[in-house]
Amino acid sequence: MPSPTHFRALASAACRGRGAALCAAILGGLLSLPLLTGCARPAPTGEPLAVNFLPAPGELMTDAGDRLSPEAFMAKSKGAAYVLIGESHGQACDHEAERRLLALLAHEGQGPAVGFEMVPARNSAVLTDFVAGKIKPEDLEARLDWAKTWGHPFGRYLPVFLAARQWKLPVAGLNVPPEVIRRLSAAAMDNATSLATFDGPVAALSAEDRALLPRQIIEPAPEQLAFLKEVMGGHPQGRDVTNSRQTARFLLIQSVWDSAMAEQAAALRAATGRQVVVFAGTAHVEGGLGIARRIKVLDPDASILLVSPWRGDDFDAADAQVRVYCPLSFESRMGMVLEHRMLGEVNEVVVTEVRRGSRAEAAGLRPGDVVERAGGYRMTSLNALHLAGSDAFRQKKNLVLSISRGQACYSVDLGPLGQQGGQQGGQQGAQQNQPEKKP
Repeated sequence: MPSPTHFRALASAACRGRGAALCAAILGGLLSLPLLTGCARPAPTGEPLAVNFLPAPGELMTDAGDRLSPEAFMAKSKGAAYVLIGESHGQACDHEAERRLLALLAHEGQGPAVGFEMVPARNSAVLTDFVAGKIKPEDLEARLDWAKTWGHPFGRYLPVFLAARQWKLPVAGLNVPPEVIRRLSAAAMDNATSLATFDGPVAALSAEDRALLPRQIIEPAPEQLAFLKEVMGGHPQGRDVTNSRQTARFLLIQSVWDSAMAEQAAALRAATGRQVVVFAGTAHVEGGLGIARRIKVLDPDASILLVSPWRGDDFDAADAQVRVYCPLSFESRMGMVLEHRMLGEVNEVVVTEVRRGSRAEAAGLRPGDVVERAGGYRMTSLNALHLAGSDAFRQKKNLVLSISRGQACYSVDLGPLGQQGGQQGGQQGAQQNQPEKKP
């Protein structure tokens, strides 16, 4: 058998001139060869084959886990009256997938009408004027009062709005204004003790506020209650699922959102006679228990196609008929983009981008680096960076990453948080972009 020294020499030659990530894969494969020759245990055969290929970010797949071509997606969506496309609001891959899917659907016939969770229904006229060319792209954010009504980075949504404008598609906002939701939430804490009291908080609002709510607030299905309580418990504000009043309020607000978006989507279909594409958070889409269930009440004979991102975790065919592979990512204002890759036995956080002139570049971080630790936390998820950033800020210490690059390991000192470019880039940025289970 060749010696380990021979394999190291072979690995070094194979790595020469290649990127860090590819080099690591080559080294890992070659250096493990001597060990593999003695591996006699057979591979497990009883585990079901969920996904039968390794997808690239943005690639489509069926609910069986097979590759889905753009042409096959168009054929699959052709008979659907509604196409509900889920997103996590801070994920750039999700937004790029939305733009591509909308462009595909726009090629079919007259194209769909488009509804947006991110825009209150009262601002639909602004979207219509934008599509008609009456509002410049650089003015749309202000005209939509985006900072107050939604708040997630507008630049990630603009390409989807521009695609609707390019194809001159009918557009509409679907949501209830956030200030009405806040007043309803406050009224619910004063009036709600169970699902049976939805009418109490609504009656406490002004006539003007009630006019902006859906005409029919459709309660959650029994099978959705456990999921919604899980979402509630995982909320960053730490809501108490054992508090009946808080739970009733949460279920009311979720029902108002889902009912309002379903009502506006059904109205959009009735007004335009077109297929309706809805962009909304995954919790409103996956499993068909959110918006889709309410549409079935309002438009019983309509067929609905669910599209949802898949992060590489357990593959649940019931979530959606079409999945888009989009690993979770985090963009820091310190100038780095991290991606959590979770496929099979792979569970790692990889640096996919480093901006020139940034703090991350100055600290020595490079694309292809695998982040092993952040502060005192193993980097098994992007949440570890948030925890490490919070610790560093609270303890007035530097945020330090441990990374692997090929066969080498390095320490990357990103400096203190809370200073110029530090707090914005580290702890605060992590808070703003953390993947959440909430819609």
